[in-house]
Amino acid sequence: MTRNEEPGAWFLDALARGGVDTQELSRRLPEQVDMALRFPATITPAALNSILNEAASLTGDSNFGLRMVELVHTSDLGLYGYLMTSAPTVREALEVACRYYPTFYRGATIELSTVHGTASLIYRPKDAGELPNTHDNEWTLGYFVNLIRRGASADWTPTRTTFTHPAPEDLAELNQVFGANIRFDHAIASIEFPVDVLSYSINKADPDLLRVLLRHADRLLSEIHDNETLAGKVKLLILENLGSGKSDEVRIARAFNVSVSTLKRRLNQDGCNYRKLRDDVVEEVSKMALSESQAPISEIASRVGYSELSAFDRGFMRIVGMSPMEYRARARRRIQSK
Repeated sequence: MTRNEEPGAWFLDALARGGVDTQELSRRLPEQVDMALRFPATITPAALNSILNEAASLTGDSNFGLRMVELVHTSDLGLYGYLMTSAPTVREALEVACRYYPTFYRGATIELSTVHGTASLIYRPKDAGELPNTHDNEWTLGYFVNLIRRGASADWTPTRTTFTHPAPEDLAELNQVFGANIRFDHAIASIEFPVDVLSYSINKADPDLLRVLLRHADRLLSEIHDNETLAGKVKLLILENLGSGKSDEVRIARAFNVSVSTLKRRLNQDGCNYRKLRDDVVEEVSKMALSESQAPISEIASRVGYSELSAFDRGFMRIVGMSPMEYRARARRRIQSK
């Protein structure tokens, strides 16, 4: 398997887009880069900070963490990004962010709290050793500022931001993202803002559709927790990548750090195959969404990986034996007859 096929290749690609010489980075930090490539979700905070600090040094960019906000694409975030982009409001997006953060990165937690009209989003990295976590803090909190700006305005800033690291000499770029009220050497890393910001709409997604996706994700996560089957893990990865159109067999095999032929062989040994598992996910999510939400069929099609409604119609017909419109009509008749 080449480096571009590793599960964490997206991270190294983002660093390269930011001007980092990733070959030199690998030479300086071989163990940490290998960890990021092979096990991005479980990379240690110390290893992540080493990479980000070295990337800042190689590029001469003291705000490299902020640069990562723009360099990393939402589709790189797997299930985490998929569910957040399905949320209709800031509150629901942040609640999803807190709940599913361990599926993206297990080296930290995110907490959302509201007290006396103020909402706080707190980022708590686990033991990062002696290295400063400047770039990790700025990347993470900067990402959520950008998320909130989708519902507020392009120049929205928190009312207060706190960082655990010391203040840099130049605050200009930080002020553009976080506003003027920034505190350093604080006990926690957080952004604070008026609680009414939580109600801002960030997209036109159907809230019932989000609940369908969350319930299906929870069920798959529960199945994996209770029974560590390869099929269950593959189905979760398929769900993670459906909305981005990246749920192909090559990418799924890459996530397991195996070849496509090896993945096929292992699935065959379990009595299943990739296409059947993908069809199962599409069928389960589509049926739930059609019967339990008012989301347009075109939006459901997009969420389950079809860029064209006609392709979704054909795919659903092949799997279920009727069109999505017919299935929704029958589901509604069943509900009305109860």
